[in-house]
Amino acid sequence: MAGSYSRQERAQITDDLRSGTAPVCPVCGARLSVHDVSARVDVPYVRRRVLVICPACRRSASLDRPPGE
Repeated sequence: MAGSYSRQERAQITDDLRSGTAPVCPVCGARLSVHDVSARVDVPYVRRRVLVICPACRRSASLDRPPGE
C-alpha cells in the first residue's frame, strides 16, 4: 500500500490546483491525475472535492476543490 501525503504536501497540491497548473506529486515529481468526487446524496451539505492520484508512487489524497471553480 502506498503512503499518504503530509499536510505540507497536500497544501502544495492544493496550491497547484488553485493556480490552475497541472499538479505534480511532491514526493516523486510525476504528474497527478485529478478526478472529481461526486457528492453523496445522504449528506445534507455539499463539499466539492477532487481525488488526486499519483500513477508513479501510487499515493492519493482527497482534497477540497478550491473556491470559485
